[in-house]
Parts: sequence; structure tokens; C-alpha cells
Amino acid sequence: MALIHLLMMGRIVSASVLHDITKNNASLDNVLAVDVLTTSPNGRVSGWVNQPTYRGTWDIIWTCLVTIFICTYTLLCLNVPAPSDSLFITIRRRVMWMILAIIGPEIVLTYAAGQWSRARHSVSAFHSSGFNNWTMRMAFFADMGGFVLETSDCDPFPVNAKQLHWLVVNNHIDYPDIKNEEIWDKSKQDRLARAITSFQIGYLIIQCIGRAAQHLTITALELNALAIVVCSLMSAFAWLHKPSDVRTPIRIATQVNITAITGVTSWRNTPLDFIDENGPGWSMNVQPFMGMPVIPPDRPIRRIPNDRFPMNPYGWQEYCVCFATLLFTGLHVLGWNFSFPSALERTLWRVSSLLLFCVTATFWILETIASWKRLGRWTWIYLRLIDRKRLPEYEKARIERRSQQETRGPTELPLPWEFWTIFPVAVLYGVARLYLLVEAFLELRALDGTAFINVEWTDFLPHI
Repeated sequence: MALIHLLMMGRIVSASVLHDITKNNASLDNVLAVDVLTTSPNGRVSGWVNQPTYRGTWDIIWTCLVTIFICTYTLLCLNVPAPSDSLFITIRRRVMWMILAIIGPEIVLTYAAGQWSRARHSVSAFHSSGFNNWTMRMAFFADMGGFVLETSDCDPFPVNAKQLHWLVVNNHIDYPDIKNEEIWDKSKQDRLARAITSFQIGYLIIQCIGRAAQHLTITALELNALAIVVCSLMSAFAWLHKPSDVRTPIRIATQVNITAITGVTSWRNTPLDFIDENGPGWSMNVQPFMGMPVIPPDRPIRRIPNDRFPMNPYGWQEYCVCFATLLFTGLHVLGWNFSFPSALERTLWRVSSLLLFCVTATFWILETIASWKRLGRWTWIYLRLIDRKRLPEYEKARIERRSQQETRGPTELPLPWEFWTIFPVAVLYGVARLYLLVEAFLELRALDGTAFINVEWTDFLPHI
């Protein structure tokens, strides 16, 4: 709305504010903020002019959406695309992952944590074999499809860190002569974009803290944005050493035929499936299990999928992922006493946020049960309590079994009952999460008045 300048004793008042007062028949007691700008007789303003004491609906929407966009765009680290992937396919894949990072950022965090865990295992394996200059950055680069093996009797295919370690240790290829700086040079991380992202994220977090400290309304959209940002930051931490937006891999040629390496072993994804199958994952296992479209049928695969599940995490990494996902869902519960337009919406928000938190907690309980079964921890506990004499023999067999690769078909999950148990829980989670996203925008039609008041940052400065 255009400003109508009311030249009354050199004062200019926003006509939109005056219009809202008269339209709603409000008294001055109902006015939360009126900005007055004093001018000289010639209509000029001298000196510094402060920002208005209130913000508009568009300011709220713009700040949240821009923060979410640049956060999910700049912090996302995807694997190396296939040589045949066009620019359209690459952009579409990135957009789909950005959407997933908005709808379910804790899912992206889980994938990132799994990659982080495998990179740590790779560093440990290389170091134990005497290759002490193998770093986390190299491990991430290998697991994202950064090394492609070329043989005379097979099409080129990417090898992950575990497969690369086996090839090097068994003298099928030489240890890659590459430095950390060369790998990082392939990364297209823009430091300026990262700096802008950090500033925008910091602004949103400080803004929410300031509003809470001054008892000003935080909107549901801001709370959603805050939860997404916090979860994305944890994903960025897991990907701290992973190169970003690498387009071309490093090719490793060997004179040894692939049949001499693998023998007559059958394979599904690459000839090195007997070492590691690059799974299980959503596109490799779950989609075939559900009869959904899968990755291109060309074999060996041309790229390593981004959606490999984190199998059998252990130690503090497992607890960090659990804590991070519970923190993300728990932030929505903070909106328990928010001032929603109607009592029904407040009740639905409470139910959905609580459901989101409970579903996540239930998922971790079920996943821990399944993970402990895969790792043999339940048997270990039983032997520890009942039959300690068999414990040393069992621990030795468990270590040997963990070092071997379990062979499974492309349509099999590690534990089918695990999928059918988690699937209804995931559907329930999706419904609750969808409502929280929709309500974040529905609330904007009738916000509490203090949602438009800006934080008085000067109140946080010490006064003399």
C-alpha cells in the first residue's frame, strides 16, 4: 500500500497502520506498533533512521523460505553422478534430495551419518594395513564413487572404499597416488555461499532465541525452519570431510582381468559384490522389494547411490544420530503452547508433534532391536548372563562373521520383518510431518499480534 504522507507538524505516519486501526475499530490500547518519521520543513530526513518496530507477513515467509533453501542447497553433498547422467538428471536428483531434506531432514542425516561411519571404518582398515596417509576425505571420496576401476574384460564401474582397500591389499592395483588437496580441488564448495548460509542460519537461530527471551510470538513456520536448519547442520557436520558436487571420478586402470580377481563368483551390482555390495539401500533393496521403479538396469552400476542405509553403527556415532533425530522432532513439541488461530489447530499440532517424537523414538527402539540382532548383541547378553564359558568362542566367531560379506539378492532386505514393522510407523510419521508443514502456513492467516513485533536488540546490551 502506498504511503500517504500526513504533514502534521512535520510527522509522517504509515497510512497502512492508520487504515488498520480505523478498519478494525481499534482503540489506541490495541495498537502494538506505530512508526513515526519526523521530517524537516523541506521534507528531508537528517541522520540515521532505524528499522520499523514491526515486520510483515512477507518478512516472516521470506526469511524462513530463503534460509531453508540455501541451507538445503549448500549443505547437501551428493555422490558422483554416472557418466551418462545429463544436466537435467543431475539437477532433478538434487532437487529431490532438497525436498527430502525439507520433509524429512532426519532421513538425510541418517544417510549422512552412515557415510560418516563407513568412512571411519575405511580409515581404520587402511591404517591397519600400513597406509597411514589415507584420510577421511579420501574415504568419503571413494564411497561417493570417486574412483572408477577399468579392466580389459569389463565395463568401468565405481569402487567404494572397502572394495578399494581389498584390491590394494591383495595387490590387484597400486595404492592411489593422490593427495588430500587434489581431492578437495575437485570439490565445488563455494566459500562465499557457505558464509552466506552460515550468516542466514545464525540470524534465524538468534532471532528465535531473542523472540523467546522477550516473550514475542514465534510462528510455526519459524519453528519448522529452525528444526530443519538444526538437523541440516548436523548433516553438514557428518559431511564435513566429503567433497561437494564432484562431477568426474579418478580412473584406476589395471592389467589384471576382472575374472582373475573375482573368479567365477556371481554378482548383481558390480563384480566386487563379494567384498561389498553398496547396499542395502532404498534404490537397491527397498524399491525392488515394493515393486517400484529402480535405478537403471545397466550392470555393472555406473554410480554409487546416495541412499545406502547405515548398517550396524556402533559407539558414540550411533547415539549421536539418535540424539539428533530426537532433537529435530522434539523442537516441534516446543510449539505446544503456541497461539494458533483455533483450538482445533492447537490440538492437532500437539498431537502431530507428539506423534512425530514418539514415532521417531519407536523407530530407534525397533532399529536398535534389529541392529543388535544383526550384531549378535542379544546372544552376547544371553551368554554373558547364562553361559560365560561359551562367550570367548562366540566373540571370535562374531568378529569373523562381521568381516565377511553376507550375500543377498537385490530384492531382499537384511530383515524383511524389519521393513514391515517400520513401514506403518513411517506412514504414521509422514502424516504427522505433513500436517506440521501445512499448519505452518495455515497459521499465517491469523497470527498473534506480537508475532509482528521486532526484537529490541538494544535490550540485551548492558546499560549504564
